[in-house]
Parts: sequence; structure tokens; C-alpha cells
Amino acid sequence: MNLVHFVQQGGIFMVPLVFLSLLSMAVGFERMLYFANLNWGGEAFRARLAGLLREGKEAEAIAWLQGLRGAVSGTALAAVKRWGRGRSSVENAMVAQSHREQASLFRFLVLLETTVTASPLIGLLGTITGMMGVFRAVSAKIAENPQADTSSILAGIGEALVATATGILIAVVSLFIHNFFQRLAERQMDEAQDIANELIDLLDEKDRA
Repeated sequence: MNLVHFVQQGGIFMVPLVFLSLLSMAVGFERMLYFANLNWGGEAFRARLAGLLREGKEAEAIAWLQGLRGAVSGTALAAVKRWGRGRSSVENAMVAQSHREQASLFRFLVLLETTVTASPLIGLLGTITGMMGVFRAVSAKIAENPQADTSSILAGIGEALVATATGILIAVVSLFIHNFFQRLAERQMDEAQDIANELIDLLDEKDRA
């Protein structure tokens, strides 16, 4: 069974299902490339950042952080740019930057959520309309000949279920993709929060010195 024949079996509602499946794959590929290029912090990152700030090398830290991507480096960069303006200014800069980074981290995930919700419903609608067509065909054949063999027509019931099966499969795959990238986004935001807390501690340490 080739793909075209499979789509034809499911009826017209297979068209939006195919579109949603392609959309999910496109979002998954885009998010994979996005997260693969992010800086994830870590001990080496924190040690280098803290060392530069303790040595008063804010300009060098800014130049380094500008070459990195992600909420971790973005939050750190926002703080270092305001480093000499007081704790309140640094905190406000990090909060504002974290909101911007959050939008980038969770971008397009709503499309996956929509696919998870909509695809089973579209598939069910396709099956219902397909079943209605089967029953109409059976009714018409029996009306012409009450003794008619309807076994060949009833085989269409199996074909009508193709849309529901496809919709559920797309929803399950999209759910896994969504949850995977949502967890990565949450992990990035958690690391950014840890960096922010560490920078505030460094700022307090500087003020006490």
C-alpha cells in the first residue's frame, strides 16, 4: 500500500492530518536546530564568568557572552551590562531578559499542542463521515435488493477507521516531540535562574568588599 492510496482510504479529512504531521515534523526539526546551538551553562561557564567579574573584566565578559546563545548567556549578559549600576538595575535587566528568552525557548510549541488536540478530533470526524457513507451505500443496496450481499461494502468500515488511527498516531508523536522540547526549555530557564542567583551573590560580595 503506497502513501497516496493510504491517504485516499482515509478520505478528505486526511488532507489536514497530513498537513498537521508535516507541521509537527517541521517544528521538531526547527526546535532541534535551535536547542542544539544554545549554551547550557555548567560549572566551567560559571567559573569563567565569576572569575572575569571578580577581576573587574566586564568588557571581556560582555564580548565573550555576546558570542553565545540562549537564556543562560542572555541573562548573564544583561546582568554584566548593568554591573556597575546597582543591584536593582541588574535584577530588573535579568528579569526583562528572561521574559524575552522564554518567548524564544517556547516558540512554536503551541503548534504542537494544537496538533495533539486537533488531530484525533479530525481523524474521528473523518471516520464518522466515512461510516455514514458506508451505511448509505448499504442502505441503498438493500433497498434495491433485500437479499444483496453487503460484505464487500462493509469492508469500507475498516477503511473509514484509517482517519482515526492516523489522527491518534500524529497526536502521540506530536505529544512526545512537544514534551521533549518543553523539558529542554524548562531546563534552560532553570539554569538561567541559577546563573541569576549566582550573579546576585557575586554582586552582594562586591558590595561588601
